[in-house]
Formats: sequence, C-alpha cells, structure tokens
Amino acid sequence: MKTNRIGSVCAGLLAVATSLCAAGPTAQALLASSEIKKALAAVDRDMESLVEEWIRISSVAAPSGQEAARASLVEARFRKAGLVEVHRDAEGNVLGKLKGATSLPSVALAAHLDTVAPAEADHEVKRLAGGRLQGPGIRDDSSGLAAMMAVMDLMVGHNLTPHADLWFVATVREETGLHGAELFVAEHGHHLGAFVAVDGSLGQISCAATAISWLELHFLSPGAHTLNAHENPSAILGAARAIEKISAIPLRRSPERMESWLNIGMIGGGDVPNAQPRDVWFTVDIRSNDPETFSQLEARVLDEARRVAREMSLGFEHQVRHRREGRQLPGVERSLLVRSARETLRALGWSPISVMQSGTADHNVALLRGIPAIAVGVTTGNAAHTQEETADVAPMAIGIKQLLLLVMQPLTSPEPPAAF
Repeated sequence: MKTNRIGSVCAGLLAVATSLCAAGPTAQALLASSEIKKALAAVDRDMESLVEEWIRISSVAAPSGQEAARASLVEARFRKAGLVEVHRDAEGNVLGKLKGATSLPSVALAAHLDTVAPAEADHEVKRLAGGRLQGPGIRDDSSGLAAMMAVMDLMVGHNLTPHADLWFVATVREETGLHGAELFVAEHGHHLGAFVAVDGSLGQISCAATAISWLELHFLSPGAHTLNAHENPSAILGAARAIEKISAIPLRRSPERMESWLNIGMIGGGDVPNAQPRDVWFTVDIRSNDPETFSQLEARVLDEARRVAREMSLGFEHQVRHRREGRQLPGVERSLLVRSARETLRALGWSPISVMQSGTADHNVALLRGIPAIAVGVTTGNAAHTQEETADVAPMAIGIKQLLLLVMQPLTSPEPPAAF
C-alpha cells in the first residue's frame, strides 16, 4: 500500500469515526429498557447452560486450518437460532445475519474458531477451584465464540432488533494470519460500517493494528558425518549464534505507540544424530506498534543473521511466512465505536478499562481496509496459547452483557468508508 493511500485511508476512517453522532440509545439508556432488562437477567439465570456450551465448543479440536468440526457446531447453532444467509465461505468461515431496523451499513461481530493447540492435544476442559475453566483455547477464543452465540440467542429470543444488519462471523485461521477475516472483509467490506472482534481480555478495547512479520531464517552447510564435523561449518552452531544475537536486540517497551516485541517461536533441522544437518532454520515473530520501528527491527534481524552466516562461511536464505502492516489513527479514542465500547463497560460497572493503541486480532483486517474496528474480550484468564490456558467464569456474564449492549447501539455512519 502506497504512502498516499495510507494517508487517505487514515483520514477517511478518522473523519467517519469522529463525526458519527449517536442516533439511538446509549448503553445507559438501554439498561432502562424493559426488554433489555429481561435479556440481561436471562444471562444471569442461564449462566450454567451458557458455560456448558462454552465447554462443549472448547472440547472440539480446531487447530488453524482444521476447524471444520467446530465450524459444524457453530453453523448448526446459527441455523437453529434462525439467522438468515447462513453459510460457509471459501475459507471455511461460518456466517449468519440478523436483519437490522435500518439500511445503515452492516456491523460484523466476529470470533475465531481456531486455536494454537494441535488436534492430538487433550481438549478436555477442567473445572478448577475458584470458578475457573482450563483447557487449550478456553479463552482464546472459545469464550468469544460462546459469548457471540449467547448474544445471538438473546437477541432472537427477546425480539431485539439491531439498528443495522448484524453479521455473526466465526472465522478460521486467525492464529496463522487472519486469513478468514481477510476473505470476509474482502467480500463484505463495501457494505460494512463497523467490525467488532470478540477476542482479548474483558476490559481491553483494542482500536489499532500492530504490525506483524513472521520470518523463517535458514542456515545452510554441506553437512558432514560426526567424524568429519570438526572440519566443516556447522549450520546448527550458526543458527544458535544468530538466535543469541537476535534475542539481544533491544526493544522499546513504552510508550504504547512505540511498543515492540520479538520472539523465536520455532526451530528445526537435521535428520540423524550422527551427522551435521544441511539446513537449520528458526522463525522470528516481529511486532511493533510503530511502523518505523517495525521496519528497523525486520532489517536488524536479517542483518544479524546474514552477518553470522558470512562469518561462519554458511549459506543463508530467508522467507516471509506472514507479514501485515500496522495502523494507528490519532484521535480514534474519541470515535463513536470506541466511546460506545468504553461507556458500555462503565455502565455495567466493570473496571479497569483500557483503550489500547495495539492489536493483533481479526479487527486488524478491517482497520487496514478503512473500516472502523475494535477488539473486545469477554472474560479474563491466564496462560493463553498453552495447554494450561484458563478462563474465569464469573466475568463472562459481564462480557456477554457488554456485547449485547454494544451491538444494540448505533455503530455505523450512513455510508461505509469511501477508503475501502
């Protein structure tokens, strides 16, 4: 994307976001509605059945690219609820729509189907002391899927009509590059006025996109039997030295708009224990909220790797597994979408509330296309992306109520962003 294009997208989105006026009820006003009160009371009354569905979702293995079984569960629920236009697209996303009261551009409520846990992992969900659930993906993002479907049932069951058409979207391959969201936005973005990703921790409102680059670095050598290893350059030693150098690169941790991250996530190479490998590789996950810092980090990582390879007389190659630019919009905290999300949490009495100028969820795709977008979580927990991931049951009730109140407010402008 060219610089002038980025500027026009940012300007267009910010103009749309900051000019919106709430033409309908706020969260506080909705709390006074008798129908909304009934729906919110149902959340508390039916919490155990909601938790049971949450557990059922999380118990179905859904590694990225293998989400079909979990998608079938969600699709059946969409059809049972009576959503219209229920289908799976070419990527495998599950879509369904609830018709709105106006012709305003539509709103998307999206949670991702996939987890980082392999299919063979133990997906049994354990109930821990203190009202916690434990299992791979139990918060990220089984909680999002469960909350999204709870909102769907509440709206249908209590005859609640959103201002604009509301898409419920269960996306695929979020963990490996936001691929499902990419297709959804490409196919529906022209009619989309707001995108809400249900992902993260309760109380966090992500309103920006963090830049991400996944590099795969290869160190190459002729290889040799152990008896001749001392005479040849070692690709393993080269990779090890490069990892040490790259891990020592200093990172900005503050302010948030400059925050950056770097991680060695995977490593591989070699076929047998009694010979040097010809190819040793590892991956580097580079992230930054600042575009200039992001580019500098990418260049520094590659420079360090090439320098080590050259000094050790090794070959070097690299490939980009995934790369996505970031986006920050000055003043976006004042937009209707962010203000509505923040005031909804306040109306429900939740604290702390954090508006974050960072984000690595499905809403990134919408932001990069010029569509107002945020990510919000529906519960709290720990150890995300591990087998010991946990999620707290009690906050989930607030998380579901948050989503319901949010999508019942007007979140879109009369026209979708021209920048799309």
